[in-house]
Amino acid sequence: MKIQIPSYLSSNTYSSTKMDSVSFITDLKNNIHYILMGDTSKLWNFIINSQDYNEILSFAKEQNIQNVLNPFLGELKYHKLIEASFIDESQDKKYLKYLIKENSPDFKRFNSYKLYVLKEKLNTLYTMRLSLNYTCNLNCKQCCNPKDLYAEMTFEQAKSVIDEAIDLGLSVVSISGGECTINKDFLKIAQYVRSKFLELAILTNAQKLYDDDELLNNIINIYPSEVQISLYSMVPEVHDNLTGMKGSHYKTLSVIKKLREHNIKVTIACVQFSYNKESYIEVKKFADSIGCNFTTDCVFIYNEDNNNLDAKLSDDDIYEYYINTIDITRPRNRDGLVCSGGIDRFEIMPNMDINPCTYFYYTLGNYNKVSLKEVRETTVKEFHKIFKKENLKDCFKYEYCQYCFGCPKFCKSNEKDFFLKKNEILCEDARAYYKAYLKLKELDKTKV
Repeated sequence: MKIQIPSYLSSNTYSSTKMDSVSFITDLKNNIHYILMGDTSKLWNFIINSQDYNEILSFAKEQNIQNVLNPFLGELKYHKLIEASFIDESQDKKYLKYLIKENSPDFKRFNSYKLYVLKEKLNTLYTMRLSLNYTCNLNCKQCCNPKDLYAEMTFEQAKSVIDEAIDLGLSVVSISGGECTINKDFLKIAQYVRSKFLELAILTNAQKLYDDDELLNNIINIYPSEVQISLYSMVPEVHDNLTGMKGSHYKTLSVIKKLREHNIKVTIACVQFSYNKESYIEVKKFADSIGCNFTTDCVFIYNEDNNNLDAKLSDDDIYEYYINTIDITRPRNRDGLVCSGGIDRFEIMPNMDINPCTYFYYTLGNYNKVSLKEVRETTVKEFHKIFKKENLKDCFKYEYCQYCFGCPKFCKSNEKDFFLKKNEILCEDARAYYKAYLKLKELDKTKV
């Protein structure tokens, strides 16, 4: 007798000598989250891996919790977390104590607890981004990707790194590029991620999804936890000018609308450049109107290959952006490590290089030669001995330095210790942020 697990679930179970078993389950179709603890967490973890009732019953007997099994399965069926015709829905619904909807006040607490378990208790590899290829089907003026690199991750490579990462506690996989959807194995990789009940985020320009309706429908049917799409303006000419492709605005809007029609979470990203100043205002209105998340920033990533300096905002433009968009309540102060890249996250590049984080081009190793576990136990530890604020050269001498992003992904360089050196682009941004902070404080428009 088989128990089916619906395709719209994501699930992760964690346990260690420090803590009892904890499972986090998300119904991606209805945006409902569940927490299971102790015996029910152990049962759920066995159910999701076995799905054979007789094997599950034997496990329950071994754990001396067989009296819990059938009422627990009944409650799981009642909440549509399993499908099994031979299971009666439980009338004694007491095992799923933690049921949290995303629009409830408890959702923030749910996420906080999840991150606490993952990071503080278990030090897990929480998230991993797979950059499937360098190539793209657009020619964006502001692009920060390396040029003339053509490596492409295969399904076999992606499967291998995903399987190992799961053993290290993986919860979320992001897929990007280049433009990830043009990788020949893109759909196969995305489907494999979801077959492991991991959360899947897809970062795309949406052009291939518009051109290939079957591909778009397949993505909808595997219930990604998020699809992030760049929309640079509500004015077609502005967006198309940035992407270098006439008609790209229409395709982007069409895909966003179709995804929302199927209740797929969409995050619209509207990064500000010299070509689309203040476009975020109307883009955010559009995002709000159809229930999309929205993100925007103005921090520039320089790329010598693309010679994209023309896309950078001026100091005055950056200042105006922060005055109008940011609730500046405290410095962007960081203690100790500059960031947690390489600790709770990795980015795997198309050539299988292992980087600490997105666009942070510092190679910790290559997966064709070394495992993720080995990198975490050796290279990352050595890397973080020097990757600290106290070792940053010529930094934190001024008050505005407290407002620096401090993120090395904005510091492109071939120098080995580039991430420890002062970067003038980040300095400009920090000065503008600090200036805006002082102005808002003077006008009493924020709590400080």
